[in-house]
Amino acid sequence: MGKIRLLADEVASQVAAGEVVERPASIVKELAENSLDAGATRIDIDFARAGMKLISVRDDGCGMEHDDALLSLERHATSKLRSAADLSSVRSMGFRGEALPSIASVSRFRLLTREKAAPSGTEILVEGGRVRSVLEAGCAPGTLIEARDLFFNVPARGKFVRGEETESAQILQAVQGLAISAPATGFSCRRDGKEIYALPPAPSLDMRLRDLFGARFLDRLLPLGAASGEGIAISGFVAKPGEVRRDRLQQFVVVNGRPVASPEISGALREAYSGLLSGGTYPIAVLVVEMETTLVDCNVHPAKKQVRFARPEAVRAVLFDAVSAVLRRNHPPVSVVSMPAPAFRPHEPELPVQPPQPREPPSVRHEQPAFAPREPAPEPPPVPPAEPGAETFRVLGRFGVHYFALEGPEGLVLLDVRSASERIAFERLLRQMEAGEAPCQRLLVPEIVELPVREHAWICENTTPLRDAGFLVEPFGGMTVKIEGMPALAGHRDPGEVLHEVAATLRAAGRLPRGRGLCETVARAVCRSGGGESFSGGADGLLAELLKCELPYASPFGQPTMIQFSFHELERKFGRAD
Repeated sequence: MGKIRLLADEVASQVAAGEVVERPASIVKELAENSLDAGATRIDIDFARAGMKLISVRDDGCGMEHDDALLSLERHATSKLRSAADLSSVRSMGFRGEALPSIASVSRFRLLTREKAAPSGTEILVEGGRVRSVLEAGCAPGTLIEARDLFFNVPARGKFVRGEETESAQILQAVQGLAISAPATGFSCRRDGKEIYALPPAPSLDMRLRDLFGARFLDRLLPLGAASGEGIAISGFVAKPGEVRRDRLQQFVVVNGRPVASPEISGALREAYSGLLSGGTYPIAVLVVEMETTLVDCNVHPAKKQVRFARPEAVRAVLFDAVSAVLRRNHPPVSVVSMPAPAFRPHEPELPVQPPQPREPPSVRHEQPAFAPREPAPEPPPVPPAEPGAETFRVLGRFGVHYFALEGPEGLVLLDVRSASERIAFERLLRQMEAGEAPCQRLLVPEIVELPVREHAWICENTTPLRDAGFLVEPFGGMTVKIEGMPALAGHRDPGEVLHEVAATLRAAGRLPRGRGLCETVARAVCRSGGGESFSGGADGLLAELLKCELPYASPFGQPTMIQFSFHELERKFGRAD
């Protein structure tokens, strides 16, 4: 007897459900996407016990007539595709025809739907994939789908579902992505009977973000504007410098109206912020990507969570250039007031009025010394005029070994000498690289270095930007390269060690097709290997050079160059705040 046999329909549906229904949030996403495809202007989502007890999605979309409602529960039944060629131009959210039968196979399922022009609707009850009843029913136009007792018939699947808080957070994250992808659609979401979101239709993305997360969230963002190139358009919002999280939960990417995860976009975003991020942090972002349907494949993940780009390097380049430009444009003008702090002089209080004292014996006599007249405080030197709207810093002096103390418009500022020096050196090298003028120190004797296969490949592919940074390196047979010159910034470090570090940085970042992104990666690696420059000038010179930089508030490795203690914070610590 043969070993191969066809699976029963019930088993096949449960296998498909394992791909489509990863967790309760997957059901919410699939059902809400169907509602959007149905032209819904309002979608109401309810769930209980993290979706395991109940998931309900109601919309006011086009609804279905009786026969279509029955057919929607058959596997691979869809209204979105007619031929394989249609896969290259999919614009709808759903198209596989597996969502409803997969959900119905692992729950107690109810479908209630009615077309707007129909006098009545259709109600279908399904339990574990088996249709129990099909009835005519009265209902509002649109569709209601309920999935109760998720995985009741496959308890082994339920064991992989995590705790209620985790799964509820996943559902709310899915709702956020859907709401961002469709601002013109109203959304509501209730958890265990408690309203979490009540979002009216919004005329723009910024209004939807304000309704969803509050005005403070929007204040943390910069508008990206419209960036386009090679058939790709990117808009949205990106984080102001310093607005980061320890996770990617507030990085939202929408591609052709579909909320997705995209390693290419996440990588380009991180690369654009690489000089402003410390380890393990991620910038907040809301990115909307539009492109020709032939340039993106949304059929690469069973739950349609990811997409594949035909030209990923072009997507990375357009986003990188757009984000880099908006970050360079958005730091406030600053000026340095080069004047010393006034010498410290204790304030001598006026003589307080003393209450009458008891008379002392005549034999005891105290002489009360007269206070010396106070010298008038010297007038401070005039403050030079600053650019209108500029932030002004006054240098107070050295603070410890590594810092300068400054007075800023909002409080006390500590300037980190090393981080500031690294930022100055990085941007100077970057300008030199872009002009082809990076200083190079030639080695007296060329050094032959053997590299691992991947590092060797990256070095050989990037000899031009390495030469622009001051490296003179070329392949030398096998897995070796010959180093004839090093960037002056690298000092007297071992050439092989510096090249290993640069290669590792390049390989981790990935190669961008545009010049500046690759130049920044190489410059950052060179600065890391050289440890930055030690600035020999005083605080005025260091601060003046730092504030000429495009991004003065962080080192090229994400450490802050300045930390502020606001007047309000100081008053609170001294117990004077209201």
